[in-house]
Amino acid sequence: MLRRVLLVSCLALGSVAACNRDVPVPASSDPEGKDLVTGAVVAAAESSGGVRLYKIVHVDDYPEPAGPEYHMIVYEPKAPTFQDAANMWKYKRNEVTVKLDHIFVRLVNFGKRDHRVLFVEPVTDEEKAPYLKARR
Repeated sequence: MLRRVLLVSCLALGSVAACNRDVPVPASSDPEGKDLVTGAVVAAAESSGGVRLYKIVHVDDYPEPAGPEYHMIVYEPKAPTFQDAANMWKYKRNEVTVKLDHIFVRLVNFGKRDHRVLFVEPVTDEEKAPYLKARR
């Protein structure tokens, strides 16, 4: 009954998204990068301010000292906080657009950034296509 009242209240306000709960956000990232896996949706603080979303579409696991290399999609807009980025991915996905369809970053560079793995989800053929094209 309470759920029905909340849903009706949200609909009356004109936004179901406004009534959704915050998505859990990890307090930190794995310092060794073990959480950076294929399908990970990562929020990372930008040096210019804000938090940007990325999705890892492939991981090349090279031996040390090189270490892993991540092939990612870069999204916009940036969010003000990690929490806002997580909520945007979950509740406002239609507002998230691709800024760059393929970049690659090594762990030694990306691991230094303040980042959080928000979700791990399957990588679609469409998401992986730019990486496969660059590999040829």
